[in-house]
Amino acid sequence: MNSSPAASPARYLPFKMRLLTFIILTLFFTACKTTQLAVVKQNGKYGFINRKGNIVVKPVWDFILQGYDSKIMLVEKDSLFGFINRKGEIIIEPKYQKANSFSDGLAAVGNKEKWGFINSKGDTVIPFQFDDIFDGFNNGLSDVTIKDSSGYIDKKGTVVIPLIYETCYPFLSDFANVMTFDLETKIIDKQGEIVTDKSKVKGKRLWLTNAADWSLKIETPTGKGWLNKNLDTIVKPIYKSVGIFKQQRSIVNYKNKWGVVDDKGNTIVEPQFDEIWHYSEGLANFKLNGKWGYVDRQGKIVIQPKFEYASGFTKGFAYFEANGKSGFINKKGEIVIEPTFEKNRGSRFD
Repeated sequence: MNSSPAASPARYLPFKMRLLTFIILTLFFTACKTTQLAVVKQNGKYGFINRKGNIVVKPVWDFILQGYDSKIMLVEKDSLFGFINRKGEIIIEPKYQKANSFSDGLAAVGNKEKWGFINSKGDTVIPFQFDDIFDGFNNGLSDVTIKDSSGYIDKKGTVVIPLIYETCYPFLSDFANVMTFDLETKIIDKQGEIVTDKSKVKGKRLWLTNAADWSLKIETPTGKGWLNKNLDTIVKPIYKSVGIFKQQRSIVNYKNKWGVVDDKGNTIVEPQFDEIWHYSEGLANFKLNGKWGYVDRQGKIVIQPKFEYASGFTKGFAYFEANGKSGFINKKGEIVIEPTFEKNRGSRFD
């Protein structure tokens, strides 16, 4: 009888236990991972599909506002707003005349006259006292408006930045854009101080993403371009229009054709398209001769223009339209969800 160590069952027990533990942990983390969903439209109603194209929340809602990685979704039914979870279960009954998505744990909701805030249980935590709210809480502060003057409150409802502005935009970082009653755009910090040193906000998220660079954008009789912080020309002022810089790229319009330049002024994509949008997950969607395709960061067309419409990529999938219907493609341009749904531009997986 073979009695070598390799044949001993006890020799394999630790490995089997480790394998079983690995499988259990894998299943646990897979179960905990949020399922990626996309809003679709059928028969005029909205619901959700998964990445296989299967309907997981039946299209019964008049509207669904899809957030990014949101666990609670804003829905509309019979002109009233409420909230559901990603399983389609009603979390807060539709009963508000107006509402924004949840952000920072609170949602701005309104009755016929005023706005206030609720938590995820539907409890009113800040009374209905505001005339308008642009977005809601971000980084602990929310814009609010009373009698056409805007400022910011904290989560206790206390005014922490006086209502002295015409418009207040969200604090997407430690800084926010505001517009004065003289229609000047400023940047303030969370203490309400106006920021004059643009280097402090370099790389920071702002609602008006190019607000920190407005002083560097130039316009001459020959066209528009960009300067760097040393006032050196980095993009020659020869373009009809220039976009903001995202991922060191800016879309530009030259003689009514769109292309892309980098932040050193190099042409990445020759102006040749009827439309082009900013890069998303390494690809930019463009329109040429009435059809949409994709170009990579080196300027190479990687998906030929063949779609009636195609959006930017999110989580590896992009919304597209064909024959008046919508579906999803992958980064190879392959159809992964057949175009069987009604048009719903802005639909994406998250």
